[in-house]
Amino acid sequence: MNPLERLPRVGSRTRLGLALGLLSLMTSGTGCTPSVRLRLASTAVRLGRGPERDPAELRRKYENRKPPTPATLPRALRNRCDVREDTVLGQPVYTLTPKHGASGWHIIYTHGGAFVNPLQGAHWDILEQLIEETGATVTVPLYPLAPEHTAAEAFPFLEQVYRDVLGRTAPARVVLCGDSAGGNLALAQALAYREQGLPLPGHLVLFSPWLDLTLSNPEVAAVQPRDIMLRASELVEEGRWWAGAEDPRGARLSPLFADLKGLPPLQIYQGTHDIFLPDARLLRDRVAAAGGQVQLDETPGGFHVFMGATFTPEAHTVFRRIAERLGQAP
Repeated sequence: MNPLERLPRVGSRTRLGLALGLLSLMTSGTGCTPSVRLRLASTAVRLGRGPERDPAELRRKYENRKPPTPATLPRALRNRCDVREDTVLGQPVYTLTPKHGASGWHIIYTHGGAFVNPLQGAHWDILEQLIEETGATVTVPLYPLAPEHTAAEAFPFLEQVYRDVLGRTAPARVVLCGDSAGGNLALAQALAYREQGLPLPGHLVLFSPWLDLTLSNPEVAAVQPRDIMLRASELVEEGRWWAGAEDPRGARLSPLFADLKGLPPLQIYQGTHDIFLPDARLLRDRVAAAGGQVQLDETPGGFHVFMGATFTPEAHTVFRRIAERLGQAP
């Protein structure tokens, strides 16, 4: 199961219903950090966490699965946006354009899921909030997943999607964005396009990005006991599947080790209870050392991709800051 499936949902889809309503009354104006709502979401994720699997068991689970299917696009988004569904190099691509209040920004969003899990309902919640706060059109490329596929098959697809967006949007108004494995892909795409001489996007926005497939940073072990969602041993195995014949520590697959010069302005949003935190800090430092513009926002008590719990004040803060920073762009 993708950990994002365990997140409580918002609005009429919430699994917590009346409890969230009561919490709204209890916590309004308290300013507690982490908020009660974030702690509640953390509890829901922790209770849904399954047993750790060894590599052989993990592979059996995925090799015997039915073809994975993404979560259905919610009616609320269809009502809010004009929706176009395309096929690019055999893969589905959604484009959602707000019917009202469009800002001219265009976000290409690559979803997380350890490269093995399809887009989840919580991803649609994230996209709904991005559209609401920024007025952006959002393109969602559903890239091929491991273990059935590898990164070598995904990158040509993502490049074609990017070229298609550039055909109708100025590069300066394009944002590459993603969570977890999708954050890896957003950064890796920018690095690849820089090397190819393609126009770069105006901004990069990464949510809890997975930056080193091998999780070689020794500080990861210190954070692991606080992480209620991720297990380093499972991720390393899934990273091998995604790498295929490539070196999982290579710069294309683990962009933490790439030449980080010449990147667009970079925003990173990260929780402190996430094993990806040490590498997010390294990325910030290395981009800054390379002369880049980078901001790392750390949310105390935030679990992996906590912004998927869009009913929390911490998630609201993330989306508001993205809108503010895009609003400051020339």
